[in-house]
Amino acid sequence: MAVVASAPGKVLMTGGYLVLERPNAGIVLSINARFYAIVKPLYEELKPESWAWAWADVKLTSPQMARETMYKLSLRHLKLQPVSSSGSRNPFVEHAVQYAIAAAHATLDKDKDTLQKLLLPGLDITILGCNEF
Repeated sequence: MAVVASAPGKVLMTGGYLVLERPNAGIVLSINARFYAIVKPLYEELKPESWAWAWADVKLTSPQMARETMYKLSLRHLKLQPVSSSGSRNPFVEHAVQYAIAAAHATLDKDKDTLQKLLLPGLDITILGCNEF
């Protein structure tokens, strides 16, 4: 089963990457264009070694940027480790995936097994932006 999520886009008018460090500021405008993420299991069946090593495969694809990167996700430490890439890596997207998994982990505090069972078949994530971008 695939899950599709979207978020409104924005345009950074001033500030660039400097806004990531304090006390720098920037100006951001919201726009009608949206970003989409399609998330589905990477494999139909679990790989036997996934249970033993507590690792899950993650494939991150950005068709508009002609990028595809494979990762290993440590289910114990919730960290992504790149395995292969068709282009340069995008640390902002990598952090977004790690933070989303960490948020799910924190939300399911008493039911960690459910999250692990969802992650073990791997994640196939496709990110798309509206053509206006």
